[in-house]
Amino acid sequence: MIKSKLIALTSAALLALSLTSNANQTVEAGAKPAVSTTNVNWFDPNNWMGAMAATELPAISTELTFNAAHPGAWMKWIDPKTHIPMHMTFMNPKSYVQFMQPQFYMEFTKPENMMAWMNPASYQVMMDPQTMTYWINPASYMHMIDPAMYQETMNPANYMVYMNPATYTAWMGAQTCDPENPNQTPSWFGSKC
Repeated sequence: MIKSKLIALTSAALLALSLTSNANQTVEAGAKPAVSTTNVNWFDPNNWMGAMAATELPAISTELTFNAAHPGAWMKWIDPKTHIPMHMTFMNPKSYVQFMQPQFYMEFTKPENMMAWMNPASYQVMMDPQTMTYWINPASYMHMIDPAMYQETMNPANYMVYMNPATYTAWMGAQTCDPENPNQTPSWFGSKC
């Protein structure tokens, strides 16, 4: 009993020491995670924490940024270069505005999006051996415990887009109510001015 407690205490102390010894490292802005996919020691927590390097936050807009009807958008989740920015985008409530607009759903009616699912070239990122190697490394999952990942959810300013009447006016198409204009952004009720 005492032996197992001593082992657990020693393990916790060594883990804390390895984490704090890496905490004073400077990271340049926009630097990529310091995770090597060629020579990885999966049992070294210092290697795991390399995924905590500073990443550039993507700009959030109400434009359609995630086209769920196209496999290329889903490959961004698998691609090691774009996975963390995708997480950061989707942890921001402001990015959900795109799912409430008609153009998001109209993408599912386009034949070119449906044909992309049949094209094997759409899945090149998933079949890349470097991608597979990246996802085997525990460091690939450590960004989930990064507090920066969740701070956008706690920011009340990100919810203000839902409190703004202009958001709902834009969805109804009242500001550009012209059924004769084929280039008009689709809206839920714009054709019945």
